[in-house]
Amino acid sequence: MELITVIVPIYKAEKFLLRCVSSIQNQTYKNLEIILVDDGSPDNCWELCQQFARQDSRIKIFHKENAGQGLARNDGLDMATGDYVTFIDSDDWISEDHIENLYSAIVENNADVALGNHTKVFANGETQTKMLSLKEGVYEGQSIVDEILLPLIGADTKNSKDILVNSSTSMNLYKMDVIRTNNIRYVSERYAVAEDFYFNVDFYHYSKRVVFTKECGYFYFQNFESTGEKYNPKRFERTLNYYSVICERVERYGLADRVGHRIGRSFLMKIRVAIRHITNSDMPRKEKLCRIEEILTNEVVHSVLLSYPIEDYNRSMRLLAKFMRAQRVRGVYRLMRSRENARNSKVLKKLLRKMGIGR
Repeated sequence: MELITVIVPIYKAEKFLLRCVSSIQNQTYKNLEIILVDDGSPDNCWELCQQFARQDSRIKIFHKENAGQGLARNDGLDMATGDYVTFIDSDDWISEDHIENLYSAIVENNADVALGNHTKVFANGETQTKMLSLKEGVYEGQSIVDEILLPLIGADTKNSKDILVNSSTSMNLYKMDVIRTNNIRYVSERYAVAEDFYFNVDFYHYSKRVVFTKECGYFYFQNFESTGEKYNPKRFERTLNYYSVICERVERYGLADRVGHRIGRSFLMKIRVAIRHITNSDMPRKEKLCRIEEILTNEVVHSVLLSYPIEDYNRSMRLLAKFMRAQRVRGVYRLMRSRENARNSKVLKKLLRKMGIGR
């Protein structure tokens, strides 16, 4: 049996870690190398890691100064000796046959990577299966570029969805030869948002065969305490860096003539996320407006807004984009607030229906 490495970056996950590690230990595929990277977690995660390592010889542990999830995964890759690798976040878990299903798909199709899906789990126990917008099967050559790589970079303007191919690396299984040969590593999320994204862009570029499966045994816990769900004053700067990094990748891989407005659409989606986090933060309204104005008057953001065909957006998104393009700060703020209120109302109504309250 070939050796499969499982890398788990760990930070402030004490109450989730046993669930995560146990799900890996109990896999039907047993030939595993489990690397737990404690990223300077301030709780008892390191003590737990030491306990796990004493109880299971397959577990390797590494303690480091906090530097972020992307670099923690890189440390895991430097330690990895497996033939394949998968990544699991410390507040998530996997079904007992998750790794075996991905491995079987790779072997049966002689693929470099097996793509899976995930099941989102909410704090109230509700689950939601999230499937990629791909047909099950094997992709090779130009079809990897057309059906996976370009949609990963961004949806085309006519598509109703912003995201067609999930950028996460956590529900996939990768061949280590491709990673080692091409020195594929994560970009730090402290430099640019979406650290998984660049890893996948690089890997798919060098892949010869990709298999997409219907495997959805990765359970993603909607943890609102995670860094991705909170306002961070550096997020906008990191979103600008995202734009520069992906533009560089596209040039490097000779895709500049093919991406069209895909990068712009992806970038504007992440700009909206940055504005949403500001809107939902607890800072004073005046400061929120100042932060939004800083974003809308940025030269790069304004340039992309001017060049992007916003008329292809749906009605509500088109209005928001027009306000953003015109730098109408208060209008953008009010629209974002109303969108959030509407979304929260839908969530509340759904929860009440589940509890048997209301219609």
